Amino acid sequence: MADKNVKILGFMLGGILIVGCLAPAVIKADTQSTNYIIWADVFNSGGTEGSASTNYSLSDSVGEGMILSPTSTSANYGLKVGFREMYPDNYLTFSLSAGSLDLGTLSSAVARTASHTMLVDTNAAHGYSVVVSGATLAKGTDTIDAIGGTEAASNAGSEQFGINLVANTSPSVGANPSGTAPIGSVASHYGVANKFAFQTGDEIALAASLVNQTVFTVSYIANISSTSVSGAYTTSLTYAITANY
Repeated sequence: MADKNVKILGFMLGGILIVGCLAPAVIKADTQSTNYIIWADVFNSGGTEGSASTNYSLSDSVGEGMILSPTSTSANYGLKVGFREMYPDNYLTFSLSAGSLDLGTLSSAVARTASHTMLVDTNAAHGYSVVVSGATLAKGTDTIDAIGGTEAASNAGSEQFGINLVANTSPSVGANPSGTAPIGSVASHYGVANKFAFQTGDEIALAASLVNQTVFTVSYIANISSTSVSGAYTTSLTYAITANY
């Protein structure tokens, strides 16, 4: 019993440093070169940019091609067609509710947990992708084993470090994504209740089309074994989002 207590008290986690960043958009919606941007264009047989009278003005087009649909898309591109049709200004917002977390004193008897929220919003026609990168908990060369890219249940008494983005009951932590439908989705290995994963470079959240603002809850678990080396363990994780226009 004395040895077990020493092990537990020796594990003080200084914290998880959390960093968020916006990655460049994959494809811009507007036509541009180094010095110019065409926000809207038209193919027609006539018209003028400045028909005007004393009180009114009109920009018109004559003989413009037939409108096929408001928005046409393929795997990599989106096109809005019609009279003076334009893509709206592109936007991508991304925020994290915390810059660091403290899991407290780790234990071989019970999982330690913590969580924060992640807010994602974009008008990208093909959605977005959120990727996590970084290392597992470490103290010098000593580490807590990361669960890896395949999800697994929390197992007190075995070394584990992992995350997921859904509501869990074992241990009780986290919440499912929320917002006004349609919203973003959780990547497969990070979206199973009561199971966790962690592998640097993994996609953890995504959307394949236009979605509304989504609140994700990122939950962390840490387990140690009775033979884990005592000390203060920390890590730094980066969350990066890329919009797919």
